[in-house]
Amino acid sequence: MQQAIPSLTPEIKYRLEEQGFQPFKYRPLPDYANPHTLSYWLTNAGLGALCLIGRHYACQQQSIRILWSTAAIAIPLYAIATNAKLDGLRQNNFYRKTLDDRLELHPLTRRAWERAKETNKGYQDQLREQIATLEAELRK
Repeated sequence: MQQAIPSLTPEIKYRLEEQGFQPFKYRPLPDYANPHTLSYWLTNAGLGALCLIGRHYACQQQSIRILWSTAAIAIPLYAIATNAKLDGLRQNNFYRKTLDDRLELHPLTRRAWERAKETNKGYQDQLREQIATLEAELRK
């Protein structure tokens, strides 16, 4: 079966490297954005404290407090939601799943894939036989 995107030849790779292109490398999350690190929680605690201080200062100045209150509530909720979402972050964002990875948890899809491969193989074999008979007729 022909690939949708042909693989790079060494010559093309060399030319791309000469022009300054490099293979894609995933960057890890910075610590302040990774809910599994302490610095993430300290950053959020600092932002929450700033919101509470801003709310207190707004009360003293008889100013609008709803913005500070909303931020003070939203920051911890967002941090908890991010922590819950991060369980699947590696699968969702950081690498492209191979076909086997995608079929791993889907047995129905895997069976359908295997059935489609067998059907395609039978069709390819049938085409090869027809080509062989046509070539044999041409050689006569």
